[in-house]
Amino acid sequence: MGLYEKIRRETLKEIKIINMFDVTSKKYSLKSVFTRSSLLFFSSLLIASCASTSVTQSWVEPDLKKTYAHPMILASSDSQQTRRIYEQHFVDELKLRGITAVPSYTLISSKQKLTREIVEAAIKDTDIDAVLVTYLVAVDAELKHHDSPLGLNYSGSPEDNMVSATMITTRGRTSNKEIITLKNDLYDAIDGDIVWSTQMRSVAPDSIDKLIKEVISLLIKGMLSDGVIKAK
Repeated sequence: MGLYEKIRRETLKEIKIINMFDVTSKKYSLKSVFTRSSLLFFSSLLIASCASTSVTQSWVEPDLKKTYAHPMILASSDSQQTRRIYEQHFVDELKLRGITAVPSYTLISSKQKLTREIVEAAIKDTDIDAVLVTYLVAVDAELKHHDSPLGLNYSGSPEDNMVSATMITTRGRTSNKEIITLKNDLYDAIDGDIVWSTQMRSVAPDSIDKLIKEVISLLIKGMLSDGVIKAK
């Protein structure tokens, strides 16, 4: 079984269990999200080609009347190295905007399982007022068929170095793109309710660093626009 197929099957099993689509139901609070299995995250981002990341859904609590100044950034990943890179880059980008954030790896070690109790204990008696969690929710494949540009009436010949039409026109070619869906949820550290959420669709790039920068850039832009954080 190939890497992509393994990731796809494992993700589908998790999706059947957690189905985290309806953020407006409020049942996805900080008190429940960490009881679910941690999904394969950025390890799956290396299995595709050209980069293309966009926001497909976004939601903010209608009654939210405050901004968050000290969020903790948490990436649910099976790779501790990638978790550190993502969280630290996110914190560094927020710092450039005058926002003091904390990477979760500084409070929760790689040996600790990301459970509700662990996260609550980590942020207790700190200035952390929110927790932003990024995790994988789906891995899909997009199969496209490309017709041959040669017409059925084409007839090649060895003399002019052309390929016979019978080898091309009836077959064309296909391409396969791996598409991932990432969910990003912001939780209030006091009551544990979700206050902001966005979903992204991405065709993974050759470089994981490039995708991380794309995701973080879109997240910061969205949070600033929706008023959940404020640059100084």
